Parts: sequence; C-alpha cells; structure tokens
Amino acid sequence: MTYRKTQPLLREILLGYEDGLTINDLIVKTCLDGSNLRRALADMDDVYIDRWLSSQYQKPAQAVYCIVKIPEDCPKPAKEPNEKRTYNRRVR
Repeated sequence: MTYRKTQPLLREILLGYEDGLTINDLIVKTCLDGSNLRRALADMDDVYIDRWLSSQYQKPAQAVYCIVKIPEDCPKPAKEPNEKRTYNRRVR
C-alpha cells in the first residue's frame, strides 16, 4: 500500500485518539511498514508532533502525532432585508 493510500486510514485512526499516537502505536494498529507511515505523516498538513516521549534503556525519543480537527469555513453574513444605505449629502 502506498503512503498516499494510507493517509485516509491514518486520519481516521488519529481522530479516535485525542492524546495522539506514536509510530510504534500506528504500526501495531495498521500493520503497515514504518517508513510508509513516516512518509505519509510528513506529507499530511493536518498532523503535527504534539510532544516527545523519552524512553528508557537509551532508545531515542518517540514523537507523539496528533491531528488537527479543521473547522468549516465561517459563512458570509447576509444583509438584512430592511438595511438602507445612507449617504452624506451637503444641503444648500
């Protein structure tokens, strides 16, 4: 499975975990290769690294990935039907 096909799957999984997941957690949940997951996460604009977990036994720190819930665009306000324009006119 290519990394572009994994992006919708990763979005669905990360939306279920507000606290975020590490690469190892995502590997266990998706049964996919870690390099594909890392590449897919790097190309996703709505995923960010929330924090780093330091591990024991001199292993490198692990990044915890979270997803941003992007809100819908705010609708443009409609004019009120009785709204009238007023103009500044000089009276002679």
